[in-house]
Amino acid sequence: MGKADAKTTLREITLDHGGLTFPALMAGDGDTVLLLHGFPDCYRNWQPQVEALAAAGFCAIAPALRGYAPGCLSPDGDYSLRAAVDDVLAFATELGGDVHLVGHDWGAVVAYLAAARSPELFASCAALAIPPIKRLPAALLRVPEQLLLSAYMEFFQLPLVPEWVLRRDDLSGVEWLWNRWSPDWDGGEYLRNAKQALGQPGVLTAALNWYRNLPRFWTEAHKQARAWLMMPVNVPTLVLMGRKDGCMSPRLLAHTLVESDFPAGLQVEDVAGAGHFLHLERPERVAELLVEHFRACSAPA
Repeated sequence: MGKADAKTTLREITLDHGGLTFPALMAGDGDTVLLLHGFPDCYRNWQPQVEALAAAGFCAIAPALRGYAPGCLSPDGDYSLRAAVDDVLAFATELGGDVHLVGHDWGAVVAYLAAARSPELFASCAALAIPPIKRLPAALLRVPEQLLLSAYMEFFQLPLVPEWVLRRDDLSGVEWLWNRWSPDWDGGEYLRNAKQALGQPGVLTAALNWYRNLPRFWTEAHKQARAWLMMPVNVPTLVLMGRKDGCMSPRLLAHTLVESDFPAGLQVEDVAGAGHFLHLERPERVAELLVEHFRACSAPA
């Protein structure tokens, strides 16, 4: 796998790990940026950021997460955070390290854990729509409305019923989540892309299995992810939150930002007028903040 010859030409490529094939968008030449999507979303919706970062002089790559395409459905049903982090570490190693890591939603959770686990592979970390996760469980007690906002997570852990609810009427349940999480915004083609991805055989169940893996506290995979959670994130980190996020309350930031958890530096920015899908709602502003962050991390000391 190599970098694109044309600096801003968007290409479809694949990344491989553990016998799985992950489709990805790629554009640009320069320092590598790896972009991880969330739920209910897909890798194709990183296109505005891939193109903007390529134009700014970076090589941007946005792969599907484990289970979000037919080629990366796990044959053993492993959709643990450990497995997802292992995928990302394999990608970063194949890309030569020194990667700028960006994640949204589930992708942000994976980004925090990957950067904590193997900081030597990453030049920086950026988390979109998810506050620092180390302090998040305790923060829920201080921001009670988040318990209501997060109620969907327990529902998604049920067998069969979530698939039925989300899939009926042309995935109307997915559309409901988008409208709730990013109010006053029409997802348009991005919502259609997400529906198309989740409508592929096996993909919706695989995406929900990320949630079903969360309460499996007894597994070795869960214990390892928990250990990474407690580690500091020792790369420069940027956290972006939409002021109108209907999934993760921006109030959580006041209870999750601890500078000692980020010894290499922590920057926090809110994005006015944006909800949970801030990178799609305000693509120019998000790209500007990401480029500033990457360049600051690459600047000579």
